[in-house]
Amino acid sequence: MGAQEKGAEGPSDAQAEGGRTTSRKTAGGVDANASKKHLYDVAKRLDISGRSTMSKGELVKAIEKANNRKTARSRS
Repeated sequence: MGAQEKGAEGPSDAQAEGGRTTSRKTAGGVDANASKKHLYDVAKRLDISGRSTMSKGELVKAIEKANNRKTARSRS
């Protein structure tokens, strides 16, 4: 079993375990606690322009925005 495969059904992490009633802030599905390198790699995969000069916080916001656009397109 690979590192990203789940062994059983249920929440994928402690944040997800709280469900809709969790009071913790999220970054729109973006792991804001991830390393800057990881966020940069995600931004690169999403083809976010200007990513090389962005701070960690800017990368999180840009990834969130790109994810929201992709979700909106898939729903229309």
